[in-house]
Amino acid sequence: IIGEGENIQFMPSVTTVLSLVPSNYLEEIRANIGDEQLKIISERAALRGTAMHKFLENFIICLRKTDDKEKCLYYTQRKSTDELLNDLEKKSIDTGRTLFYNIYHAGFFDDVKKVLLSEGFLYSEINLFAGTTDFAFADFRNKIVIVDFKSASSMRSDEVIHKYEIQGGAYSIAFEENYKRPVSKIEIWISFSDGTQRIVLEGEKLEERKQEFLYYCKKYHEMWPKDKILEFYKQKQT
Repeated sequence: IIGEGENIQFMPSVTTVLSLVPSNYLEEIRANIGDEQLKIISERAALRGTAMHKFLENFIICLRKTDDKEKCLYYTQRKSTDELLNDLEKKSIDTGRTLFYNIYHAGFFDDVKKVLLSEGFLYSEINLFAGTTDFAFADFRNKIVIVDFKSASSMRSDEVIHKYEIQGGAYSIAFEENYKRPVSKIEIWISFSDGTQRIVLEGEKLEERKQEFLYYCKKYHEMWPKDKILEFYKQKQT
């Protein structure tokens, strides 16, 4: 939320805006297994993703302070397990750890020269949206790369990846607005039990995904019942 009084503006999250992107993949799953089973699968995936993200987050926090990857692995293993044991069962933690090591052993961190952001909050006052990017770094050419982490049960389809790319486009827009520096690449690091996918988005394709996100962002704002939201917000303030 930015502004005051009648000039107040509301910023939907990137993921909320992306709910407008149609998904044949999701509809097919829902048709085949039903809403209840889909909910169970989604909750299991959320736990898996939470655990993987925690391992990656702690590794990056350590990597920001030192180039000693072995030291960071030790820190990550100890810190992440301690933190996750408060909320998750051992099975989910073990799965998340495996997914983390898939990414690590695939060499995805080899291009990282300097960590810029970990769980970095980004927003756009121009286009009115906000979100949190998993990771941003400078590579060895001093180019800025923004990374989004995804856990999966298997390789992701082109349709699902396309939506991830639009999400990356959103983070690129917000990063450039916030930091006044160009984003060279968006990368999507996907980990599943049998391996990884690394999606790289740059140049003309990245610009296309930015424009796609802006289309959905504009559409979302046009759908918002702003008067009702403003009234609700004023009631909360009194």
